[in-house]
Amino acid sequence: MMGTVLRVGWWILVTGVLSVGFLAADAGSVQGQEPIQVIDDQLQIRFPYVINFMLEARSSAAEITEVRLIWQAGPDAAFNVTRMNFQPGERVMIQYPLNVQFLALPPFAQVSYRWDIRDQAGNQMVTDTRAVEYEDTRKDWQVIESDAIRLLWYDLEPDFAQELFDIVSDAYDRLAADFGVLLARRPTVIIYADQQAFAEIQGMLRNVEFVVGRYFPGHNITVNLVTGEMARDLYADTLAHELSHLYSDNFYVGYARLPLWLEEGLATFNEREDNRHELRMVQRAAARGALIPMIELPAAIRDLDIQVATLAYAEGSTIFQYIHETWGQAAVADFLGQFRRTTNPGDVTQVVFGQTLPEFELGWRAWLGYPVDRVPELVATPTLQPFIFPTPTYATSGN
Repeated sequence: MMGTVLRVGWWILVTGVLSVGFLAADAGSVQGQEPIQVIDDQLQIRFPYVINFMLEARSSAAEITEVRLIWQAGPDAAFNVTRMNFQPGERVMIQYPLNVQFLALPPFAQVSYRWDIRDQAGNQMVTDTRAVEYEDTRKDWQVIESDAIRLLWYDLEPDFAQELFDIVSDAYDRLAADFGVLLARRPTVIIYADQQAFAEIQGMLRNVEFVVGRYFPGHNITVNLVTGEMARDLYADTLAHELSHLYSDNFYVGYARLPLWLEEGLATFNEREDNRHELRMVQRAAARGALIPMIELPAAIRDLDIQVATLAYAEGSTIFQYIHETWGQAAVADFLGQFRRTTNPGDVTQVVFGQTLPEFELGWRAWLGYPVDRVPELVATPTLQPFIFPTPTYATSGN
């Protein structure tokens, strides 16, 4: 377990003891005769349920009447202000248990916080902002890292962990070249070695039994399941797939981003240099007349039927194969870049290829070897920006 020893006044706390992680912050806000003084400032992690913020403060001038906790779950998230409910007094002890079950907060996410303390005489103290990691304290984590990648793992042979690190590093270099951007922050790649522990952090997802990887927007973190029974292709593809999502986060700024069905298609396309498996799957579906029309891919990518969702991922991958083989890698980059200006795929295909989306789909089906005379038309609808849930990667043989 990655414990840290932190001195606070005359006593010591050790983080990561048993299933509870503690972190105490130095009460450095006490300055001489300042009316409000922080006696104790602690943070307790009970993964995966609660982050407990604890404060003890006193005022030499008047009763403390107002305390606010200002916290942030992730470096790109907005700060939240929570007003504490307590009995005013010259010395107060406050606890605030933050339920993280609905925050979509990944293991080792950065949590920042500070206290705003005020007394009846009008004095105010705001503590320094402190950043801590929401550590999964249940496991004995080991680290392999470089300037580019940080990989956390447990219960694996060191040589196998090094192999996983090398896979991630190779994918990092390849994606940096393909996207033409470097990640603004070093990614953290987390490896769970057992299904049960991995499943416990998947509560917000459906089809949990099929999920093998997940990325968390805004946290620069991917969480992956890798067991000794897995085929190498599966875990190698998963690691590259989730890393692709992190590159997309850096490539698309503000509200601009790929539609989800193309985002997942791109990540699947980026899993490896050889995408023959996805191509065969899509061609078999086309031969049966079972291809999902592009108009239906936004819904199919999150279908409860795992076979439908898997086919949607594969179709998205072959769309990028089609662009790459027909117009070249420069066209892929141009196609991606246009989504910085619009989220409407039809606008993008018109600008980049001079084709409407139905015309583009007809060309893609012909490239697959199964041409058709017509495809369903898209109906113009307002473009909305949905809440972005963590994105899963599925493991299934498909059709």
